Amino acid sequence: MKLFCPYGTHYQSFGERQSDSPTLVFIHGVGLDLSLWERQVNAFKSTHQVITYDMMGHGLSLNAPANITLETLAQQLHRLIEHLQLEKITLVGFSLGGLVARVFAIKYPQKLHSLSIMNSVFDRSEDLRQGILNRVNEVDKSGPSANIDQALARWFSRNYTQENPHYIAQLKAKVLANHSASYRLCYRLFGEGDNVMKDHLSGIRCPTLVTTGELDPGSTPAMSYALAAKLPFATVSILPNARHMMPVENAHEVNQLLHQFISIHS
Repeated sequence: MKLFCPYGTHYQSFGERQSDSPTLVFIHGVGLDLSLWERQVNAFKSTHQVITYDMMGHGLSLNAPANITLETLAQQLHRLIEHLQLEKITLVGFSLGGLVARVFAIKYPQKLHSLSIMNSVFDRSEDLRQGILNRVNEVDKSGPSANIDQALARWFSRNYTQENPHYIAQLKAKVLANHSASYRLCYRLFGEGDNVMKDHLSGIRCPTLVTTGELDPGSTPAMSYALAAKLPFATVSILPNARHMMPVENAHEVNQLLHQFISIHS
């Protein structure tokens, strides 16, 4: 069922709200939508209420305003959980969604039970920074079609790509179908936001899981360790042989990791 809150956010709700476990809310990455989390929804909906939603500028949510910031996206999430009357949530953010989750945790700490930051970026090296800024400039010129094949090669292992051509084709079509101006704006947030509110990270006081793939070329294990070092109650987990699209390609391992983390802190 397609659900919308009064502020134009498209979301989906699965499972029943539990008195003894907080609702799980998942934030996707740039150019994607709430369908990224299908495997996590299936794993958790029998034991938790699960909320997925489209970030502004993605999927069926409103297009991104010209002045969009990561704080705008954090406010979108806050309005959604207020609409759903959720007192506290367990939040999982992937890639750009991890940046939004960090800002949300700083701006709205009273709303978080725990936090998971997955395959996200922090304090890029100069080489990685130059590489992403080059891609930002290419996206400014060409929109969602810029470097899509190279992106898919970064996101997935060669074996997964070869064994799942239908899914890869669907995902490519989804990225290409993005609203061009919104994609440009949100990709720039992803490209330039790795150190957003860096000096406020120590204010994130909830239990936090920071995780990425051993072979993720853009959201590296070194970034995860560096980010976790700034967070008072963080745990790091690096999935062996995993690349960027862990919620899809490594869904079983991701679900086990999230289940363990959530169980410990429930």
